[in-house]
Amino acid sequence: MRNLPLVILTSLLVCLFFSCSEKKEKEISKLEDIGNSRFAVVTGTIADQLVWQKFPDATCAYYNSPLDACIAVQKGIEKVAAYDEPILRNIMAQNPGLKMLPELITVDNYGIAVRPKDTFLKQAADSLLKALKTDGRYDDMIKRWFPAKGKPAPMPQMKWEGKNGVLTFGTNAVNEPFSFFDDKLQIVGFDIEFVSLLAQSMDMKLEIQNMEFGSLIASLISGKTDLIGACMTITEERAKTVLFTDPYYQGGIAAVVKDNGTSDAGVASGKKSGFGQPTPIQFRDGSDVDHAAIGAMTGSTGEMYIRSHYPQAKLYCFDDIMDAIASLQAGKIDYVITAYTTALKAANKNRDLHLLPKEYINDYAAIAFSKENPQLLKEVNDVLINFRQSGLLDTIIQHWVRTDGSNYIRTDIPKVTEGKPIRVAIAANREPMCFISNNEIVGLDCELIERIAYELKRPIQYYDMKFSALIAALESKKADLVISNLTATEERRKAVNFSDGYFVNPQILVTVKVDTSDTSELSDKNFFTKIKRSFYNNIILENRYILLWNGLKVTFLISIMAALLGTLLGALICLMRMSKSVGLQIFAKVYIDLLRGIPQVVLLMIMFYVILASFNISGVTVAIITFAMNFAAYVSEMFRTAIESVNRGQTEAGIAMGFSRVKTFIHIVLPQAIQRVLPVYKGEFIALVKMTAIVGYIAVQDLTKASDIIRSRTFEAFFPLIMVAIIYFVLAWLLTFLMEKIQIQTSPVRKKRK
Repeated sequence: MRNLPLVILTSLLVCLFFSCSEKKEKEISKLEDIGNSRFAVVTGTIADQLVWQKFPDATCAYYNSPLDACIAVQKGIEKVAAYDEPILRNIMAQNPGLKMLPELITVDNYGIAVRPKDTFLKQAADSLLKALKTDGRYDDMIKRWFPAKGKPAPMPQMKWEGKNGVLTFGTNAVNEPFSFFDDKLQIVGFDIEFVSLLAQSMDMKLEIQNMEFGSLIASLISGKTDLIGACMTITEERAKTVLFTDPYYQGGIAAVVKDNGTSDAGVASGKKSGFGQPTPIQFRDGSDVDHAAIGAMTGSTGEMYIRSHYPQAKLYCFDDIMDAIASLQAGKIDYVITAYTTALKAANKNRDLHLLPKEYINDYAAIAFSKENPQLLKEVNDVLINFRQSGLLDTIIQHWVRTDGSNYIRTDIPKVTEGKPIRVAIAANREPMCFISNNEIVGLDCELIERIAYELKRPIQYYDMKFSALIAALESKKADLVISNLTATEERRKAVNFSDGYFVNPQILVTVKVDTSDTSELSDKNFFTKIKRSFYNNIILENRYILLWNGLKVTFLISIMAALLGTLLGALICLMRMSKSVGLQIFAKVYIDLLRGIPQVVLLMIMFYVILASFNISGVTVAIITFAMNFAAYVSEMFRTAIESVNRGQTEAGIAMGFSRVKTFIHIVLPQAIQRVLPVYKGEFIALVKMTAIVGYIAVQDLTKASDIIRSRTFEAFFPLIMVAIIYFVLAWLLTFLMEKIQIQTSPVRKKRK
């Protein structure tokens, strides 16, 4: 009984503690309740500006996607998220534990656009919309595409004959639930159902064209499409160019907060820490950069900066920025330093990446020229001055650097087809500066140099290569200029000349977010969906399978031609090695030792940039010659060993029977040598096929280079590599199978059975 007061006091303290820890904050039910709370917004959009117009004293936290912002609210990290209302509504339906406030921060209307003079099609669409609202079908569509919970319902099946021609609808199928790809990789959504009903009412066949959002209006004006829509806001500026239907949906920037009534469901897939608080997403803040492991692209200004300013840091150099990103995601390094535009694109497509706000380098990007070509430098600088004064340079930048997160604006660029081409070296894996889309090189750098070339009345010839090989291509006269978001550093100025700067693209750090919540169940559930989506994004979208097919053909061509030429050259080297001439023996021995001692990638670059630089031959030809020379050095010794393994007595017996030495070799020694050399020759040939993966260093687009291009567009670190690895495996297996068939056909045992 002596301890009773202590027990009572302890119990009271525990109850008080839990009552305080479980005390709920005032629930936010309308915009007025938000006050000066911090808003979760998406990087690169204008949501923060719209929030500040409504709430001048509010602060903003920046996330890479609207889903990330909503999850932060769902887990209690942020109080409110602001983004487009229909997109937030779709996220809420699939992520319980959130609610949308009834008032909008801003109000927008969405509509379908037709050509200005196509009043008939506008009237047809307006009449259909009115009929849908009257008979209740519009409400059914809203329920179907904007469900309170879960994903949108399947697209209704509609059939009609379409006797009155074709109605072409342009859209950008990344705006769920308005226009997106479903699990069957079919374009569906609210917009798609509406235009399907429109085509049905007009008895016209519907043709859907998926394109970049920035290309929609251009496609409509040029007549390539009859109407366009993709969650398209009706604005005064757009209304000057196109004719909008009556608004079919009213949305805008909405605010989403945590629904305390269902918060447990919202974090069901996560792991809670003590006292019911969700485990936050953690990431490095850059304070440890002086001793961290940092990845950079070889030869980039980021690499130079880290070497000079953080000598104690562990620097890892990569030929492709996506290799660095993959290493970061695998936990091999702590940060990646790269250009802001590249980092932003990577983070938008990889939710586990986080951009740090500090800018480490803020220099201008410029065009590089050979010191022996000052005339071209002067001509380009003159055009750049005109572009800057006329405002065209700013317009080009706005086409590709989309601060609001919208799609690029692709415009038709006039081109010259005759005359001496400007040979442009470029590393087309740096979106949005220069990248490959629909099997052509595009981007800010590309539009700029193509417009400059048009002013100079000269055509353009691109050479896509590794970033680290660009300056070498210029010095070896393989290219006339280099444009690839290249910063004019003091070290580079010693080797080449630079134009005036045209764009500031700061270098920043990228790190990886660590979410300690348990999402293994969710990951397993979505595994096959992710595989299907990755397959579509990396192979089907933008016809990227064509890149793989063309790359496979180049790999196969180089492999076969190098093997044939290398076999003939190897036989010649073998003949010299076994000759009685001491001079020929020494030459063959030196050739073999020299070729074996030089790494293949180094030999390839020496051949392309030094030895064969003055010859006007393609990179594919240089690759065939180089691989043939290297292949010959190895197979010549195989041939010699196989020939010497044949008993010398058989040669003597053949001569004794009246055969000449040549006939003895052809009919007696050679068949046995071939049988003995084929097993090791087969392995060397397969090694040659795999070795062709390095030809990207000399601007040859093989299978591996194709995967690099795809990774630079999708920013998926692993799927393209696994995909290409499988293709290489299948190719190697088929070639091995064919060579085994040849080995069986030439077997003496088989001939005896016949």
